[in-house]
Amino acid sequence: MAILGKTKHFETMVSVLEYMGERGLLTLETFQISIKAFAAAKERKKAVGLFELMKKYKFKVGVETINCLLDELGKGKLGKEAQTLFERLEHRFTPNIQTYTVLLNGWCRVKNLLEAGKIWNMMIDKGFKPDIVAHNTMLDGLLKCKKRSVAIKLFEVMRAKGPSPNVKSYTILISYLCKQGEMDMAIGYFAEMLDSGGEPHAAIYTCLVTGYGNQNKMDKVYRLLVEMKEKGFSPDSQLYNALIKLMINRQMLD
Repeated sequence: MAILGKTKHFETMVSVLEYMGERGLLTLETFQISIKAFAAAKERKKAVGLFELMKKYKFKVGVETINCLLDELGKGKLGKEAQTLFERLEHRFTPNIQTYTVLLNGWCRVKNLLEAGKIWNMMIDKGFKPDIVAHNTMLDGLLKCKKRSVAIKLFEVMRAKGPSPNVKSYTILISYLCKQGEMDMAIGYFAEMLDSGGEPHAAIYTCLVTGYGNQNKMDKVYRLLVEMKEKGFSPDSQLYNALIKLMINRQMLD
């Protein structure tokens, strides 16, 4: 199934699904592989049609299964299809907070903040309090849509009323600021994260290193690397790749 998905032999995939269904061999992983392949290729009807196949072969469909399928559609930038599937199935299962977070992520990935806002409000109306995952998803979505002031306002609300920003929250914000060249603000949030007890990781250092490198502030790049070493954090391949790229672009071949 995985090979057929990667090579886009979709008709054969469906045939294999039917073959497996007749022999009682279908698993959640089978459907995950299928929907991921269909979503990546924008095969909307086939992706949504998988649920009918589940029904046909009496595959047990619970909230976790549906969340998984909605998530794969969202990751494939098929937010509208995920929403359609959710609305078709809503009366057949009890959605949980993950269901709404997955839908939220799907709309944020296609930069549709109007629909994302509707899901956020729906989540609250259904009695769910958006958790840190939902907040981080919305924060990332706002920044991808260049709603910087609204994103920072959301971040401030998180600090004041909770859920408190975690390392992921800071990483999302710092990464965006570094890409925009706002290094003073990025470093400010980085220091705040450290003060709050957040453990830095290679991904954050990569953002900061790239940000300073793009401004030709190689002294600050070296200072960050020394600081990283002193704190006992090892650079990963992504950080090394960023350093190599920076130095090549600046003719620092030695």
